[in-house]
Amino acid sequence: MTKNNLMAEIVKSVGRTEAHTLVLAAYNAEIISNRLSRMETTPTGLGRSGNRDLLQLALQRVHEIVVLSERT
Repeated sequence: MTKNNLMAEIVKSVGRTEAHTLVLAAYNAEIISNRLSRMETTPTGLGRSGNRDLLQLALQRVHEIVVLSERT
């Protein structure tokens, strides 16, 4: 799915303001995870290396949570 599609589905489920808040928090978490993995002297495999689209990862994370919450 594209970023636009993911965001549209998130907004449809939780509303515009809450979607922005959730995606921003997930994006910040992706940035921190990415930066911490670069600082590790012995990689544990938990961090992500390389040039990844952190916004795409954040949107996917939030989308998964929204979809799971709708099922319950």
